[in-house]
Amino acid sequence: MDVKKLIEEVLMALGDNKSLIDVSSKIQIIVRLLGDEKLGTWYDCEFVKGYLDEDVPEYRISGAAEIKADYLVPQGTGAWNITNQSVPVANLGMDKYNEIMTIKVKDNISSIIEYSKHPNKMVMTLSPYETALIQKVLGYAHIRSVYKVVPPSVFQTILDNVQNRIIDLFMDLNEKVFNGELDLASSQGKKEITQVVNNYITAGVVQTGSGTIDASHSSIAENLTCNVSADIKDKLNVIIDELERVVKKEDEGKTEITKDLSDIRAELQTSNPQPKVLKKSFKALVWGASVSCKAAIEKLVGDAIDLLSGLVL
Repeated sequence: MDVKKLIEEVLMALGDNKSLIDVSSKIQIIVRLLGDEKLGTWYDCEFVKGYLDEDVPEYRISGAAEIKADYLVPQGTGAWNITNQSVPVANLGMDKYNEIMTIKVKDNISSIIEYSKHPNKMVMTLSPYETALIQKVLGYAHIRSVYKVVPPSVFQTILDNVQNRIIDLFMDLNEKVFNGELDLASSQGKKEITQVVNNYITAGVVQTGSGTIDASHSSIAENLTCNVSADIKDKLNVIIDELERVVKKEDEGKTEITKDLSDIRAELQTSNPQPKVLKKSFKALVWGASVSCKAAIEKLVGDAIDLLSGLVL
């Protein structure tokens, strides 16, 4: 079976705004053919069974917007019925606050897609331990129900992260492994695949034990980038100028590629351009190119990637 062709079909489908579920079967075939154990485990967790006992990736960990509860407050011979009330969790202290406000989304991608269709209606139940902490805050009140309010953006953020990892992984495999015509069964081929998988799939997994989540740890990992020097910026702008000249000769796909080039220029003009973002954006140009100018664009994109490769961690 042609793994390279399957990878290109998945990339094109995602580029055409197909959902992860639309391409999940092809992704599963690719994962099985590549034979990398870590990649297989990641696929099973994301697309099949969810994260049950496994460590949860950092992109699946977020914070609740607030915690709300329905409860009864004793008053004389009766009780006040309080509904949909925000609980002052900060009264527990900062450590407990961070612990109880943590959200770990363990469901598979199919479920998350469904949640994302109704993000404002999604809430998360509390564990018995967390409920006991809320009881401390509410004192003698009788809790009838308590839940975490999930920020609407949480589910889409997970979907974006999974899709971006698949795109980065497959584009890198296509460039490093298949363009080099490596034998997937050879030790060198397996080594290359493992390295690419480690770069995009297994990196950044947060150990989520019973203690407090150090949310800043994953945030720091995301922002670790090197500076793009003025010299590299100048060279990249020259490449962009040449890419624009190549694109102007072709009508097919011109509008989309021109927009992508404009976005790359905008990133370069920011105070702290992100090499990883630039590298990904340059790679995406190849997939939008028409057949007649694809070879020329691939050559120029390759030059840009070479300049950025030493900067992307």
